[in-house]
Amino acid sequence: MSLLDRYIAGKLLAGWVLVWLVMSSIFGLLAFVDEIERITDKYQVTDALRFVLYTLPQRSLELAPVIILLGSILALAGLNKHSEIIAIRAAGVSVKRFLLAVAIPTVMLVAALYAVSEFVAAPLYQQADLQKTLIRSGQPNLLTGKGLWSNSNRRFFNVRTLKNIQIPRNIYLYEFTPDGKLMNFIYADSAQLTNSRRWDLRGVSQKTLEHGVLVTRQRDSLEMGPFWSREELPSLPLSTAGMTPSDLYEYSAYLKSTDQLASRIEQMFWQRVALPLTTGAMVFLAVPIGAGLGGFRSNTFGRNLAIGAATGILFYLASQLIQSGGAMVQLPATVIAFLPVLLAFAAAGIFTYRMR
Repeated sequence: MSLLDRYIAGKLLAGWVLVWLVMSSIFGLLAFVDEIERITDKYQVTDALRFVLYTLPQRSLELAPVIILLGSILALAGLNKHSEIIAIRAAGVSVKRFLLAVAIPTVMLVAALYAVSEFVAAPLYQQADLQKTLIRSGQPNLLTGKGLWSNSNRRFFNVRTLKNIQIPRNIYLYEFTPDGKLMNFIYADSAQLTNSRRWDLRGVSQKTLEHGVLVTRQRDSLEMGPFWSREELPSLPLSTAGMTPSDLYEYSAYLKSTDQLASRIEQMFWQRVALPLTTGAMVFLAVPIGAGLGGFRSNTFGRNLAIGAATGILFYLASQLIQSGGAMVQLPATVIAFLPVLLAFAAAGIFTYRMR
């Protein structure tokens, strides 16, 4: 990266972080106030605060296009205010070269958003949602921890994940003797739920205490119980709002394979895929607005920010209308998801073309 690339990238990053901090603080505070109303003897203030903090990355992702638009305008309008844009253009930097300098951090941003969505935001949301459900459940046999825990006498049962909302995965079972020694340990890759409360465990590794020695056995399947029934599991679901893009894709395929309605999940998946691209498009839309070039030629810092704020609000409202209207007229999920992306890139292209 050249000096120009690093300078532009640094300004954009500073603008993104500043707007993210401001908007996250505002929406985090609103979410915390909303959670305060749910405080009980079991679900206390610290639990509500932890829930808000853990779900904040997912909330921020949903607002990423608006956050990045405002952050980009803030950074570019700052450059324009101090005549740095003029100096860059006077040094012989073309519009194409300037856009390339903007594109480098934008591509990195899009890649980072995909990674955060898959490995950070959704897992944290799942953990927070599950912990909140367990704390507020009031069921004495449910324990907090990683995943879903249950205990019965000296047996502890742990389901780490519920794949496709209702398929138990990564299952651990611990049984202890009265004097506290491990008597039986079972790990299963997954489980097939039967009509009773017994589960058909698949991909089983079992360690059993025999004559004072733990003996390991591998089994393709093992039926055990009683655990949660099929009807009891939906009372402890992982919210689809906290599912990763890959989980949404697999869940959609699962619903289709079982002849269930999958349109809502499929639409959510494509929206997650399109969101980082939409965010990247907003950076390029911010260039003619923040830099005060083309049809937006202005040296007024506040006016550029106002235009950016209005654009962000209009884009958010338009996206909501497209999602609602598209679902009503039964447009394909890909069209509903990528139409805002195309509109943002089209607007950016038109305004950028007028730059001179």
